[in-house]
Amino acid sequence: MTTLHCSNQEINQNSDNRTDSVSSGILSLHLRERDQTQDCLQIWQTLEAQFEDVPLMCSSVWTSTWIEQYGDLVPYSFVVASRDQIPCGICLLTEGVEQFDGPLPIKTLHLGTAGEPAADSVCVEYNSLLIQPADQSAFMKALLELLSDHPTWDSLNFDGFDSIELENWDLSFPEISVRKIESRYFDLQLIRDEEREVISGFGYSTRKNLRKNMKTYGNLTTEWAETIEQAESIFSDLVTLHQTRWQKEGQPGSYASERFTRFHEALIQKLIPTGQMGLFRVKIDDAVIGCVQVLIDRNRVLCYQGGSAEYQGKLSPGVITDYLCIEECFQRGFDAYDFLAGNSHHKQKMSTHHSYLTWAQIQRPRWKFTALNALRKIKQTMNLIRKSDQ
Repeated sequence: MTTLHCSNQEINQNSDNRTDSVSSGILSLHLRERDQTQDCLQIWQTLEAQFEDVPLMCSSVWTSTWIEQYGDLVPYSFVVASRDQIPCGICLLTEGVEQFDGPLPIKTLHLGTAGEPAADSVCVEYNSLLIQPADQSAFMKALLELLSDHPTWDSLNFDGFDSIELENWDLSFPEISVRKIESRYFDLQLIRDEEREVISGFGYSTRKNLRKNMKTYGNLTTEWAETIEQAESIFSDLVTLHQTRWQKEGQPGSYASERFTRFHEALIQKLIPTGQMGLFRVKIDDAVIGCVQVLIDRNRVLCYQGGSAEYQGKLSPGVITDYLCIEECFQRGFDAYDFLAGNSHHKQKMSTHHSYLTWAQIQRPRWKFTALNALRKIKQTMNLIRKSDQ
């Protein structure tokens, strides 16, 4: 086990690493390997009880389920923060598998449930650390110092963190690259506070199309899974619709990955009973129009995955399904309906506001990065020359 002790003002490497600090101002970081998984997950559960709201994607149930499904594929360890020998924070640290920067394979480290091969990735968003906000900056500085002694990695990745949270850490490195992406959402609480109907939150053309679609479809029925059995039935329809659509476009679809599918099947067993996952289905007679899988994170609905029937003429099953799911979430008292990262036309017209998610990467100086950056600059220069000649 590797240990680092640091204060909020200054980070110092402990020379002997044999004893924990006893000063209340000192934060100690401990790197624990996978053979201590059960002990670390117990620490995780104990810490959760000290937090008023735990982000779903850094919760013990999400993390333990990910380990069950991906732990044999993605190497992982735990970073435990302690003060006065008492744990006060924890995060998962993974070693990326089949990770690339452009055409070059690279060795990556990731915070949280990330680092899977692209085809199997859970695509974590609203990632976070289970440590009090006041300690997060000191935790990150200590972690970077701790990892500096591990020479094997090329880049340290922060996948899908809330941009405001990441900016508060003040990661000032010349080698850091940041990709900031809009996360569109429908503000349910605002509509509720203003005592308006949900449909009033959309733009004029969207409202018009929604009313026309609803009238044309006629007698639609909706279902929100209240039991595991209902959830499994809706999930099965969702997978079928999703795969059919993407395979028609020549893409494998998310559920071509058995690991990804098993991960969500396992989450259904754990999150449906606790109200942290919702599965929603829309039907006309016996035909399924569409299904949506959402995750509930601090009373915010995350629209994680969906599937809808084939688009027919001017009828849009996907738009109708999302609209009716937004209505359902409004009635259930949730604060927002978040479409997650990406700024597609569909997300724009179905949302009222946006926040930002960030993917950041700290790169170590490596010849491969120097060569890759040089190639990119050459390509950019050639493109500019080509444009000027046209």
